Amino acid sequence: MPRLIAAYPISDEDLAALPVKAIGPAVDYYQKVLRFAVARRVDDAATVERDGVKLGVVADTHHDPGKAGSIAIRVDDLEELHRELVKAGAEPGEFGVDEWDGKAHRTFFVREAENGYCYCFFAPV
Repeated sequence: MPRLIAAYPISDEDLAALPVKAIGPAVDYYQKVLRFAVARRVDDAATVERDGVKLGVVADTHHDPGKAGSIAIRVDDLEELHRELVKAGAEPGEFGVDEWDGKAHRTFFVREAENGYCYCFFAPV
């Protein structure tokens, strides 16, 4: 099973409090598709975790998926994670190479439709 190493906001999102339309469907997506476990859940918020990488979601009935941000997640085995996501029903994009901070990274993207978040999974080249 591929390991997640770290998560970084690409936009101005607070990774500890990502707004979502409803907690239940958001948590289901993290569990069933991204294979996170629920670390904490209360009525209108939850924290999910995988390999020490934590993300928080907070219910916001006014959340606009069209304004959702992007999250970069570093992975130790990009190809295996891509296969895992396909099996889980996600539609990951093609592999590419992107540069930031003067370094090249192999990437692929997954968009979560319900809340609009884009996940950029990457590993240094």
